[in-house]
Amino acid sequence: GMAMLYPNLSAAVADIAHPNWRASAIGIYRFWRDLGYGIGALGLGAAAALGGRLESAFWFVAVAMLVSGAVLYRWGEETHPRLNPAP
Repeated sequence: GMAMLYPNLSAAVADIAHPNWRASAIGIYRFWRDLGYGIGALGLGAAAALGGRLESAFWFVAVAMLVSGAVLYRWGEETHPRLNPAP
């Protein structure tokens, strides 16, 4: 799944970033993405250990996705010209 998703996410970052700092934007995106892999694994392990069941790890993921979606909904900006026309 990540092999199909990753190029789309990188392309989205590259499309939004100004050409002068596009390489830095992709590097920053990759840093936070990779950091998320490590923190996510630790969070899953901690959730499973503290919950005493493997099911707790799945609930951890569900809550994390809900929170990240809420943050994006609240503070994210639409960049597609058709959906957000210039004034």
